[in-house]
Amino acid sequence: MSTHELRSNYLKLEEGIEMHYLEKGEGKPLIFIPGLTFSGEIFSNQIDYFSKNHRVIAIDPRSQGLSTMTLHGNDYMTHGLDLAKLIEELDLDDITLVGWSTGNLDLWSYVRQFGTGRLRAAVTIDMSPVPLSSDPKDWTEAGIEDLRQVFTQVLTTPEGTREFFSEYATEVMLEGEATPDRLAYILDLSARTPYYICSALFANAVFSDFSETAEKISREIPSLMFIARHWAPVAESYMKTRFPKTETLVMGGHLMFYEYPDQWNAALENFLAKF
Repeated sequence: MSTHELRSNYLKLEEGIEMHYLEKGEGKPLIFIPGLTFSGEIFSNQIDYFSKNHRVIAIDPRSQGLSTMTLHGNDYMTHGLDLAKLIEELDLDDITLVGWSTGNLDLWSYVRQFGTGRLRAAVTIDMSPVPLSSDPKDWTEAGIEDLRQVFTQVLTTPEGTREFFSEYATEVMLEGEATPDRLAYILDLSARTPYYICSALFANAVFSDFSETAEKISREIPSLMFIARHWAPVAESYMKTRFPKTETLVMGGHLMFYEYPDQWNAALENFLAKF
């Protein structure tokens, strides 16, 4: 199959567990990592655009998308190991990693465990490296009571989990109208991950702290954080204070690369052209 065609591939992570990933194009590698419960398919517009000049890979993290659903390893340190296995097996270097939401944790986990030696740049989309903090100056996901309610009362059934993502897509992910077709597509991608795995990943994400890793990235390689407009008042000052060498760019809602692909792709291309 030509490298200019979209390829659907599987990588054996361990006995009985495979990672699915999409691949297209040639050139310096760009690896896209989706957020909680989503698959690499959410980056379809980026795959088509960047594959003209890059080897683009969009992964389905363990237990997400078409990857094996498993009760083992649903935590972000394991996700980092899985990403390292992919990089090693494909013998990739000079890589730009692009994480979205909890996909940022996969990226930071990889760097915490393996460093920046094989990376060209790191791009993170709209999630803090410290999702839960008692410091009011920190950029966090929500207060502890809100997060506790989500974990203990919402992500405990398939219905509750779908309702959570429906509300989140309408109020946070999308800045414009959540049309029925668009909402159905987003919920379909998300619902491929069982609610009990979603719950485990959610809890692990909330209690993660990758701030030291984000500082390391900011010091060592070019880095960029996309921030949704609703987070800007808190997130921009937090990022500039804690990670001054990491560029920031405010745009759209949490799913800005999906809602505004032309604008987002141009912004990433401009960033990559600097080095």
